[in-house]
Amino acid sequence: MITINFHGNLVDLLSRKSANGPVVSFHLQRRTSIKDLIESFGIPHPEIEKIAVNGKEVDFAHIVENSIRIDVFPISVHSNFYKPSLLRPDPLVSHRFVVDINVAKLASKLRQLGFDTLLPRDCDDTGLAAIAGCQRRILLTRDCNLLKRKIVEFGHLVRAEFPNEQLVEIIKLFGLKDMIKPYSRCFRCNGLLEPVAKEDILPFLEPLTKKYYHVFHRCIDCKKIYWSGSHREKMDEILQVILASC
Repeated sequence: MITINFHGNLVDLLSRKSANGPVVSFHLQRRTSIKDLIESFGIPHPEIEKIAVNGKEVDFAHIVENSIRIDVFPISVHSNFYKPSLLRPDPLVSHRFVVDINVAKLASKLRQLGFDTLLPRDCDDTGLAAIAGCQRRILLTRDCNLLKRKIVEFGHLVRAEFPNEQLVEIIKLFGLKDMIKPYSRCFRCNGLLEPVAKEDILPFLEPLTKKYYHVFHRCIDCKKIYWSGSHREKMDEILQVILASC
């Protein structure tokens, strides 16, 4: 008999639930890794911070046997993504993201706060997983099966439905509040912004923009021009509300 205790918010992701809520018990029918066993209950491995078998911490490759108790603990706001662990011996060096199209607006909002965020629009699940794994980016999606791909090491199944709530969720979970650098990246392409002299971009400015604004930035990649107009004031107001919730 195997008993698995799913802790914290992992219970909400269970596709196979028992009468005992977070605790499931059963007889093992085949040889399997603990990663595959846990994911068979609907839990993507990037959502897991620690696994213990009979009180001893194990990695994802651990082979499961009968007559054991398994405790599965979730990623949480207390998780340290920069510290090596048994499940992730090669930790993150920075918070860089790749965002699935099903939470596309979240990408723009993360860029607004200065976070390196890719949004591959013409990319299938295999490509998204490869970007996350090969570039060591955090994959953000609402597709549970996408996160189960072995190459994905860091990721999160976004729970919130609306973009601003999703942004708050990500800031809290990954502890990003002190890393925010607003308006340092291009909302459109993710490139970094750099100051640009007004006289160098005059041919690209509308008459009223030329008259009333004097400080500009330009994306080093797509060359889109930014300035602090009325749209910026509205964005600042929304941003303050969001940060107050974090």
